[in-house]
Amino acid sequence: MKTKVYENNYNELVIEEMRKILPQDAVSTKIVDRLAVCHGAFNVEYKWIQAGKYPYIPDVVVWPETTEQVSEILKIANKNKTVVIPYGGGSGSVMGSVFFNGGICLDTKKLTKFILNAKGMSVTVGAGWNISQLEDELNRFGYTMGHFPQSMNSATIAGSVATSAIGTFSTKYGKFDDMLIALEVVLPTGEILFTKDAPKASTGINLNYLFLGSEGSYGICTEVTAKIWHQPEARKFSVYTFKTTHDGFEAVRKMVSLGQATLAVVRLYDEYESVFTIDAYKFEEGYALLYLGFEGRKDQVDLEMKISDEICLAEGGIYKGDQAAKQWERDRLDTSYGLGTTHLPNGAAESLEISASWDKLEDVWLAMRNAIAPYAQIIHVHFSHMYHTGGNLYCIIHTIRGKDSEDAEKNFLKCVKKSLDACVKAGGSISHHHGVGTLKSKWMFDEHNNGFEIMKKIKRAIDPNNIMNPPVLGLGGEANVG
Repeated sequence: MKTKVYENNYNELVIEEMRKILPQDAVSTKIVDRLAVCHGAFNVEYKWIQAGKYPYIPDVVVWPETTEQVSEILKIANKNKTVVIPYGGGSGSVMGSVFFNGGICLDTKKLTKFILNAKGMSVTVGAGWNISQLEDELNRFGYTMGHFPQSMNSATIAGSVATSAIGTFSTKYGKFDDMLIALEVVLPTGEILFTKDAPKASTGINLNYLFLGSEGSYGICTEVTAKIWHQPEARKFSVYTFKTTHDGFEAVRKMVSLGQATLAVVRLYDEYESVFTIDAYKFEEGYALLYLGFEGRKDQVDLEMKISDEICLAEGGIYKGDQAAKQWERDRLDTSYGLGTTHLPNGAAESLEISASWDKLEDVWLAMRNAIAPYAQIIHVHFSHMYHTGGNLYCIIHTIRGKDSEDAEKNFLKCVKKSLDACVKAGGSISHHHGVGTLKSKWMFDEHNNGFEIMKKIKRAIDPNNIMNPPVLGLGGEANVG
């Protein structure tokens, strides 16, 4: 397969200015470096790579090592009205770092500051820390962040800020929103902003929330201060089957909303996604499947398991030991599930994740399933993050239709449209933790109504030259998607 030849049509003056403020090896226009950071993990991006014709790449890649260097880069970019897109681990699945019009890729991986505040139960780290490596480092001192996204082997900590991310043990440790204490951010003009490191403040708007989920559109996060916890003494799992997904919903809703037990992991698989596990472990055919995880002090864990067991049995659950959940724990960071389909010339597979309140979640689940069914060959659905007021739905879609990659791309984007239209109509939120990127930006008005215009006004105020990742969230322009 031939590799497309990319010309560099970039403004050499911008590159020369950056070379003056950065080490020689921290600025590159080499094609190998530009191709390495030009994509995330969405299936359409894989299809482009597979076809050897990746259409959008940055003109230059820079690797700053300090916040001050990031500031100088953005000052240069702002003066020259040049697009800048921050890049972490490339694990995003909503096309949030696509260089539709070239520009500067600011790779954050060399921002690796580490300050442990054991007495304050927090850690301050540079934006480029890989989440898995950060967890290992904290473990050396006896701590954990409790933040275990499936992408943690490739994702960076600032990416969790940018997408307002979440981890698989969220029911105990919270969303990244709950973990975040303070930020250091470089604004599009180069100004450096610090938010307050305090457990709580009543001093006006909490500016952390301006950047949580902003996907690099309001500035570049260079430093993160987050909560840490002592490593738990025990971790245990329970598995239950339920005759219907509805019965499983009722058990989970009661466990979470009654507040009698603090679950660490809650994963409810509908009757369709449960099939493979049900078959492998010889459970009841056609049943839904529930995994529960607990961690903390051993006596605390045992009590929480007892309370949860009582609720599950009262709702018709059948206890199935812990082996299926332990297998999930071993495999939970494997992100290759969709590649077998995506590698097919006419195949594509990816996940969509939404959220809804308890009174709407089942309706959203059925509406999305029914909307996608005519276009997808496989639909797997589970519910993996639960709250006092509602939960998350995670839908994995496999489409195998048409004759080539172009057909696969069109078919999958049709599934995205059908599913998100159904989600909005049924009262769900279009994204729970992957973000919006450019993939879901067309639904931002449906999501926020006139609040979307407020977001645009903020964008214009702090990024007057529209240099920071313009197409994401629909804030700075339309992207060539769908």
